[in-house]
Amino acid sequence: MLATQINLRQEQIAEPTPDRLEMMKGLGMRVDNLEIQRIFIYLTDELNSSQIDELRAAGIILYLDSWVPPVGAHPTGFITADMPIDQLQTLVEKDCIVRLDTAERVLQPKVNDETQLVTR
Repeated sequence: MLATQINLRQEQIAEPTPDRLEMMKGLGMRVDNLEIQRIFIYLTDELNSSQIDELRAAGIILYLDSWVPPVGAHPTGFITADMPIDQLQTLVEKDCIVRLDTAERVLQPKVNDETQLVTR
């Protein structure tokens, strides 16, 4: 999904069309700045200061207060960041990063019969 969204951004920058913008919005993508993608960066450990500096030097905006550490059966934690779309390869090559994923998508709440509110 991340690669698809980045490709959509690159296509929209190169050949902008209103239909493509609407499609991107429908996927939950932000379209206010097409050169930036919001992502989740998955890590086994919290970033140290030199890793933070390296990522910032590449133009990555880290939301350090969003760090969720590994817990229980989940061996990786994650942090939210805004990435210039031309920096994807830079992130992929970082040894400290386990996985990247989009943080831009339409999420639908999951409701089943047990969790629905009953009004009387």
